[in-house]
Amino acid sequence: MYKCYIKFKYAFIVGIICLQTGCMTVNEGMLRKANIVTPQNNKVSIEVKTGTLIQKLNGTGRNEGLLSGTTVLNALNTSIMTRWKSKDLIADYGSTNDFKNKPDYTLTVSGEKNEDGSMTGAVLSGLTFMLIPATATVTYDLNFDFVNNHTNQHYSVTAKNAVTTWMQILLLPALPFSWIGSHNMLNDIADYTYDELQKQGAFNE
Repeated sequence: MYKCYIKFKYAFIVGIICLQTGCMTVNEGMLRKANIVTPQNNKVSIEVKTGTLIQKLNGTGRNEGLLSGTTVLNALNTSIMTRWKSKDLIADYGSTNDFKNKPDYTLTVSGEKNEDGSMTGAVLSGLTFMLIPATATVTYDLNFDFVNNHTNQHYSVTAKNAVTTWMQILLLPALPFSWIGSHNMLNDIADYTYDELQKQGAFNE
């Protein structure tokens, strides 16, 4: 009975420590800040497609991770489109089946995602219950293919940005703000991509 109590007490303490583990994301800011100008025609609809995403670990080998490349790109596309729509740059977006009429543009996103992190550092961090910090940097190197479905004009943009996640128990007070770095990293990609497309003549036809 006493041994069971000790085991339960130990498991409870470990659980509390794990729940208190904090993290912080930092936008690496690899893209210039874009100064977006409201287009002549912001009532456009965009069909969004996913291409191929190659996922790597420490720059080498294939890393399928927990999520498929399609799932990662879908989440990224939703973030970008939400950003454009919230800034009143477009009217609507969706997949092929979401439109009754032909959408004005088609955006296809593909590229590479690389996660850099030390396995030794992660193990040490886990063994010390996150007293020793662990870090991982995820870099997105993306290709945006954009097509005007009325004129068949093609545009192309490449965008590269990264986010670093720091994990340490002492970062617990920052937990409510842990998403900001990742959020800003995606917003930078969205703004830069739109600005580059606009410079090439998209949205002003």
